Amino acid sequence: MAEVKGPAPEEGVNVNVILRCRPANTQELAERAPQVIQCNEALREVTLYQSVGGKQMSRTFRYDKVFGPDSKQERVYKQAIVPIVQEVLDGFNCTIFAYGQTGTGKTFTMEGGPRNSVDGQNLSAEAGVIPRAIKQIFDAIECNQVTDSSVKVSFMELYNEELTDLLSPGDDKDKRLRLLEDRSGVVVQGLEEMVVKNAAEIYQVLDRGTSKRRTAETLLNKRSSRSHSVFTITIHMKETTAEGEDVIKIGKLNLVDLAGSENISR
Repeated sequence: MAEVKGPAPEEGVNVNVILRCRPANTQELAERAPQVIQCNEALREVTLYQSVGGKQMSRTFRYDKVFGPDSKQERVYKQAIVPIVQEVLDGFNCTIFAYGQTGTGKTFTMEGGPRNSVDGQNLSAEAGVIPRAIKQIFDAIECNQVTDSSVKVSFMELYNEELTDLLSPGDDKDKRLRLLEDRSGVVVQGLEEMVVKNAAEIYQVLDRGTSKRRTAETLLNKRSSRSHSVFTITIHMKETTAEGEDVIKIGKLNLVDLAGSENISR
């Protein structure tokens, strides 16, 4: 977080920091826990309150966007995520990740509640970033005059500095991946990429990888706060312009479920 120091220039900024504050949970309400944070969405500011030696202290921080505890999934997605996914559809590489302590709502924001349909066309009000992004991508492919397109996905987990492919066959579940560098940048050697044709197939792949993480949680405790996962969607699109020229766009969207920040230093 950065303390408020006045407005900063936005030109050339490729990273946006968005804060979302969750509402008080059942335990906090039952214990009548004091409110220690106040959000001002209009000013994009968050004020933290702390009692030190009987004296009330506060600090104010500013972000690119602020969503208070009453914010709904749809509004967060439309205002913060839709432009990012559109950039991916325009041929850029983008990353969306949630960062915060355990219990602050990272998984709810990224995954949300039930999808309400197998094909992902009818999303529930609690659907998170991932199902909404998937729907936006395939809606755009279907609506636009795309001559040819393909969508590939990969799903990996990082735990104790080791990479695991969550989409590998059952016999290769313990296979470790390696990071290599080539002319295009950093690549993951041996990472499985699966071609998907619609939102329903992506959900099947996502659920398959997620189930491996849940199994690992029971047997190896890999879903502790030190476990990260990266779900990547790569889109290849070939479009024909009004002048009859073919334009090829390749965009990549990385959806990251980060570990709880309270254990990052361990």
